[in-house]
Amino acid sequence: MYGFLKKIVKNTLSKTSWRLKKIYKNKKYVNEKPNLDLLISLYNSRGIIHMGAHRGEEAAIYDWLQKKTIWIEANPYIISDLKDHICQFPYQKVILALLTDKDDAEMEFKISNNDSASSSIFEFGKKSIEQDLKMISRIKLKSQKLDTIFNRESIEISEYDFWIIDLQGAELLALKGATNSLEKCRAILVEISKSDYYLNATKWDELKSFLNSNKFYQKWEPKESHTDVLFVKKN
Repeated sequence: MYGFLKKIVKNTLSKTSWRLKKIYKNKKYVNEKPNLDLLISLYNSRGIIHMGAHRGEEAAIYDWLQKKTIWIEANPYIISDLKDHICQFPYQKVILALLTDKDDAEMEFKISNNDSASSSIFEFGKKSIEQDLKMISRIKLKSQKLDTIFNRESIEISEYDFWIIDLQGAELLALKGATNSLEKCRAILVEISKSDYYLNATKWDELKSFLNSNKFYQKWEPKESHTDVLFVKKN
């Protein structure tokens, strides 16, 4: 009943300038301080593609930087909330898509218990299970390549030359599905794992090797087993 009423209220408000918004609060400070290399790359970029949008928590930062942004999220259960949040920021757009290296491949997408933040096509590994993470539901989705999305949406990829990839183990698959678009990219902030957070997922050495072969080089070495690393293209 609550979901039905919420839908009616949101549909009604969508015809006005009012919005219905749920506040999601972090129980602790979990973000790392941004370093100078990252800030410079973001500042100098023309636009941002954020793969693994979740609820678009960084939207206000991208807006403050005056960056055009494309958000890509696979989870259809949160896409309405994401769009509702993003609509207040000009020049930001949401695309619903499960990114891999194949088009139209049916895959099982697992929904995680932490507000879907760790949802993935991969099962949790030992490290994630130790943190009390688990998959609470599963749905079938069709995968898409990033190159295909850009062609279909008539997006000028050179306008979005800073990529953020946070796909819970599918980072390398997404990159392999974006070989044409990668030519126009200048910097990539990507989540990496050196331990088994997800089973059969992207490994740090494989990811680094792929990006190095495409003339992207890391600005720092990961100091933790699960963290973000910035790669910048060499001219």
